[in-house]
Amino acid sequence: MTFVKGQSGNPNGRPPTGKTWGDVLKRIGEEPIKPNDPNAMEKKEAVARKLWQEAAKGEAWAVNALMDRMDGKPRQVAEVDHTTNGKDLVTEITCKIVKA
Repeated sequence: MTFVKGQSGNPNGRPPTGKTWGDVLKRIGEEPIKPNDPNAMEKKEAVARKLWQEAAKGEAWAVNALMDRMDGKPRQVAEVDHTTNGKDLVTEITCKIVKA
């Protein structure tokens, strides 16, 4: 097989496999809790209900998890000095003495 310079040897890329952790978790979450019951809720709905129950009890971790997922995590601003790499900035102070 010869390759042309500047051209991809695999222009379509790797085909998706559907086997990432996210894909597996989503697929399992969509399964019913009781497989033979047509009215059974999905696993992810059962988890969400449990999370709400814990938040209603006052569990801080559950309240934080709900807020993070419903409203998004608060923006975090890092205080990073991009100019001096943490070193003190040298500032010259000049004084003019005026005699009266």
